[in-house]
Amino acid sequence: MKKKETCEGCPALCCKGLEKEIPSPKTKLDRENLVWQLHFVNTKFFIRSRKWYELSLGDCGYLDANNLCTVYERRPDVCRNHNPPECERFGDIFDVMFDTPEDLLKHFQKAKDKRKKRGKSKSSVKKRRGS
Repeated sequence: MKKKETCEGCPALCCKGLEKEIPSPKTKLDRENLVWQLHFVNTKFFIRSRKWYELSLGDCGYLDANNLCTVYERRPDVCRNHNPPECERFGDIFDVMFDTPEDLLKHFQKAKDKRKKRGKSKSSVKKRRGS
């Protein structure tokens, strides 16, 4: 029987960063803006299930010195609906994390190289077929 995961003993990890879904970068300007934002120490980006997220690091204003919520009884629904087994305390909440501009630039270069390789393999198939 699986042990029920709870928030008990957690240092309020979910209250130390605000994540929001963002559109995936499509243009050069989109990519440049994300790289620029990573120059700020409290900003990170990650991908989870092919969706992009911005992560702003910082403590919730309602945490006390012991990492306890001071508005627990009237906390927002987003806090009430937080599901401990799916939080960062029990494993990574991301597929890929970008901490620095260099991390993101490497990711974009890898994706570009992959697209080029895919394009070359498609054209070689057409040549073999005589198209």
